[in-house]
Amino acid sequence: MANVLIMAPTSIANIGASRGAGIANLLRPDPREIWQDSAAGTAAEITIDFGSAQVIDTVFLGCVWWASWGATWAISGGLAAADEVVLSPNGTLRVPERAGRTSAYGHAFWTGDEAYIRYLRLTITQAAGEQPIAIGALMAGQAWQPAYNMEIGSGRAVKDTGSITRLPSGGVSIVEGARFGSFKFTLGDLTDDEVDYLYDLQLDRGETRRVLVAEDPARTSGLRSRLHYGALTSLRAFERRDPAQTKWEATIEDWVAEGNAITTTLPAPLLTLDGQPLSFGGEILTIGG
Repeated sequence: MANVLIMAPTSIANIGASRGAGIANLLRPDPREIWQDSAAGTAAEITIDFGSAQVIDTVFLGCVWWASWGATWAISGGLAAADEVVLSPNGTLRVPERAGRTSAYGHAFWTGDEAYIRYLRLTITQAAGEQPIAIGALMAGQAWQPAYNMEIGSGRAVKDTGSITRLPSGGVSIVEGARFGSFKFTLGDLTDDEVDYLYDLQLDRGETRRVLVAEDPARTSGLRSRLHYGALTSLRAFERRDPAQTKWEATIEDWVAEGNAITTTLPAPLLTLDGQPLSFGGEILTIGG
């Protein structure tokens, strides 16, 4: 098991795509706002300009809709052009899920050797005959891993934005919401340099800016569930119990929710009821579905 990985994205000065619609959406953090490819069976290229030379060793594509298991991607980059060096050769786009499961959306994730580059290119190919791919989130940057892995007690939780209320008659009123994951972890025996990194990370990201946390970044079964794209929550002071031991506790809440709708444009600020109209069937009131 590899140590937990944390990455804050490097700022992107400019982004373009060889085809498709909504490429500017990948500069926004909301994974429901997508870039939609317009074809399958041939390669589409996404090219990124960081504005200046940066150290890059990790790339994440989140909320990748309709990608078949035959979809592939390759990563290249350079200082003067985006095709100077191959960072990752052509390979399977989707990260592994648990055995026997294929979700409606997947993720793409690469971490490897550091490269000092200004330009980055992602070459993405959906299998012929499949629906063109849509992507909701893009991050690239320099990842960080502690010398010692998470302590015992770290783990996931699932949250639901819906509610259920008991009616006076004994029935229930249900307002369905979206389900999303969260992950809480504790790092111990941190060095002074590691404490400084985590403190700087919190100052930069706070509780509103996105980060990526990989419980275990190894490309093994279940990696999809081990990747968390969202914001840190409930930031706490680090604890120093003795001069040689320091602990840091963090929680991340996923911004990618199961079953979320997606759009190629920023949604209008209108009040809507997702799914079927209000239904008053018996004692059950359902909104959504």
